[in-house]
Amino acid sequence: MKRGLGGMDRTALDTYTASALQEAALFNLLQTDALAGTRTLIVAVSGGCDSVALLHALMVLRERLGVDLHVASLDHGIRGAAGQDDLAFVGELAAEWGLHGTLASADVPALARELGIGIEAAARRARYDFLADVARQQASDAVAVAHHQDDQAETVLMHIARGSGIRGLRGMRIVSTVPHHPDICLIRPLLSVSRAEIEAYCTAHSLAFRHDASNDDSRYQRNFIRREVMPLLRKINPQIALALGRLAESAAIDEDWLDAYFAAHVLPQIEISLERWRLHKSDFVAMDSALRRRLLRAAVECLADGQAGLTHERTSELEIWARSAQVGARRDIGAGLRLRMEYEHIAVENSDAAPQSGPYRLIPRDSDIRLAPGERLAIGGLDLRALHDKPSADSPSVDLPAGAELRLRTRRPGDRFHPKGMRGRSRKLKDWLIDRKVPRQLRDQIPLLCADGEIVAICLAETWHLADLSAFAGGETEVTVLLG
Repeated sequence: MKRGLGGMDRTALDTYTASALQEAALFNLLQTDALAGTRTLIVAVSGGCDSVALLHALMVLRERLGVDLHVASLDHGIRGAAGQDDLAFVGELAAEWGLHGTLASADVPALARELGIGIEAAARRARYDFLADVARQQASDAVAVAHHQDDQAETVLMHIARGSGIRGLRGMRIVSTVPHHPDICLIRPLLSVSRAEIEAYCTAHSLAFRHDASNDDSRYQRNFIRREVMPLLRKINPQIALALGRLAESAAIDEDWLDAYFAAHVLPQIEISLERWRLHKSDFVAMDSALRRRLLRAAVECLADGQAGLTHERTSELEIWARSAQVGARRDIGAGLRLRMEYEHIAVENSDAAPQSGPYRLIPRDSDIRLAPGERLAIGGLDLRALHDKPSADSPSVDLPAGAELRLRTRRPGDRFHPKGMRGRSRKLKDWLIDRKVPRQLRDQIPLLCADGEIVAICLAETWHLADLSAFAGGETEVTVLLG
């Protein structure tokens, strides 16, 4: 859109703006392909100057866009009679312009108390939930809102004040999704248009609109930035809104590239399930810090279903910790998630996630099952058979005295193991399992075959590790246990 219109008189400026605003909206919609497949576009109208201008422009453009319009307006229940009057105004406007509409009221103060959030956040939540509901009722997948260039500048400043990274600097996008409703497209056709141009558009078309007095209350953060901060910044740069818009666009381009790189080069390395994101520790350490942090944020957002995220400080802290944490260490992330270190992997997972067995064949904790000669035991992927006669088949097996008490169990405190090749010496079972990098959360489910209380075989994945059985030698009658 062209700038620098200071040489035009008022009439010329109004005429130019009337045409340019529609052109800007059309360009934004077409270049993003925002309305592909959309037959009905929900238009959010509060009754203010911005939304009335948006509705009017879309009325002019709807045939070229190939969509029907449906007006949606919500009274937040904050301003009493004034809010109801605005709602009635929108209803009358829609009827006058021959449009169908959905009008509703909400109790935002009650919602704020229920969710434990501020009025501004509660109003935003109620508004977007309402718009998504209207879209579904009208079999629509798209909602248009009247955010403009000055709104974008204010949003970027709010994010800067909170210490945002690149993602926050990109501000709003022309096309995104409705918060908490990823199936509904959110479109901002006027994002490149200034507030002054919108006001001029309303003047040129003699459009009536309502003034929301709450927008004058500087106690609200956005209003404070609009009324107190932006005027000061305009003393430094009269085109501050345009400058911040360019910053947002530049940040968006960089962020999009990082997203694409992450998707192509990092995501394929990650094992992703409903319970956890898991990748090799060496791959994590080899990444650039920017990718490590992006991975942690993406994992948390995905596992928390978009209901939680990581602050800059928390992301930095977890990244540093993950690079040097010892095997078995865990770190609470919040939102019911944790960061956990395995021998060769790092996992972001639900705090109550079941252990990932991988190739291991596991049995329930505290198992203690008697295996009698002639019996067959199938559990946890195991198939054990105790036979009086030694089979001819070449199967993994262990020969034991016929009178030995055979049990399949899990480990107990003080367990020791006599591995073959150690000349009768024993090791603590815990140390033996650690040497073989058995994950700590799986050790209590590793199957142990015992004879008369002594561990004679341990199952790790597909392999049975046998003990030194010299202590059992000399018996005339044997029982053979097939280890399947």
